[in-house]
Amino acid sequence: MDISELFKFNEWWETKKVNESHIKTYKRYLYLKLLKFLPDRQMILITGLRRTGKTVLLYQLIQHLLDAGVSPRKILYFSFDEENFDIKEVVEAYKINVLREEFNQVDKIYLFFDEVQKVEDWENKIKVYYDLYPNLKIFLSGSASLTLSRKSKESLAGRIYDFNLMPLTFKEFLEMKRVRATFEDARLLNQKISLYFSDFMRKSGFPEIIDEIDDEKIKYYIKISVIERIIYRDIPKEFGKVDIGLLETLINLLFSNPGLVLNIESLSQDLRRNKRTIMNYIKYLESSLLINTVKNFRPSVLASSRKNRKIYPKTSSLVFSLVDKFEGNILGKVLETMFCTEVSPKYYFRKNKKEIDFLLLKEKEMIPIEIKQKVSGTDMKKFISIIKKLNLKKGIILTLDCFGVYEEDVKILIYPVWVFFLFKERILKNL
Repeated sequence: MDISELFKFNEWWETKKVNESHIKTYKRYLYLKLLKFLPDRQMILITGLRRTGKTVLLYQLIQHLLDAGVSPRKILYFSFDEENFDIKEVVEAYKINVLREEFNQVDKIYLFFDEVQKVEDWENKIKVYYDLYPNLKIFLSGSASLTLSRKSKESLAGRIYDFNLMPLTFKEFLEMKRVRATFEDARLLNQKISLYFSDFMRKSGFPEIIDEIDDEKIKYYIKISVIERIIYRDIPKEFGKVDIGLLETLINLLFSNPGLVLNIESLSQDLRRNKRTIMNYIKYLESSLLINTVKNFRPSVLASSRKNRKIYPKTSSLVFSLVDKFEGNILGKVLETMFCTEVSPKYYFRKNKKEIDFLLLKEKEMIPIEIKQKVSGTDMKKFISIIKKLNLKKGIILTLDCFGVYEEDVKILIYPVWVFFLFKERILKNL
């Protein structure tokens, strides 16, 4: 390969620092966690939805190494997102033209490979270098989370640490806006923080657009930079030839109806496709991190895993890219979507037309969570009735802006959703 292909990614070989536009000023929580694993032998794999900051995170780690005194030419970064090269081509070109030494003659070398899932058989090619050269510290990133994690576990067991960079959280969003809130002042700050929360609904997950004020630009960014790149490039690259029209139809359906209960047979009939095809395409969307799934809780794990899964878009901003405004019935579903993103619940409950939005498992205790724009007396009675039938004593109702406590036969805490996102552990402890 042409050595210029390497130099365009590795400006620190000449400047001795990463370009400031690449590293930003804010560091995600995962950055601090990863610093603890830098001295370890194992590779580091970072997966996550497109545009959530994986590349920035890699650049920040590179700058940390440079600040720590690592020689710039002992750090290689390469992105396979746009470039059609093989790992061996990149590594050998780097060794011959930049390092100019054999790997076993150098004390420590750092290799950063971005969007590595684009390389065929990447896991076995990486394993060769890992096994041959103990002085290599290898960092990998990719957007096809399920596939990457599966391949890393199958081929790189014991050789790799797997981390998921989640979409930008509301707490991180506030920190980037330099806004602070305490649990004790939550009521006092409710009106102020609620404005930021409404802003976050439209942009959730993506650091690059937190200061954008134009709704059309926000929608365009998400459609072009996230959805279309996954549909037209990532999924076909990972899974081979696909029906783009079917992918678009499923995305429009799922993003316009957050919390849709997945009925493969019904979808198969409506879309006139066989059930196996529908199931595969749902897996494609799940692997690309565009959707979350929540299981209907049953005592039998097998039963809960197979039937009536709910599908939520990965972030509420994905919903915003397709709808005009967050108002009416869609707003409650958007709040559920945000809860899925921030909290990653595994279960909801539905039986005989009785339903609880989410069930959290806290140690051996089960905490029911209901999400409403506003909570009425009827809502409270229904919630309490279901809690009692499940032989539970506690529950939480999350709303847009309401606070409250109900204590009779059961204890119910009522909070705005944003308060739960910022102070979840405190609230669960108080329940």
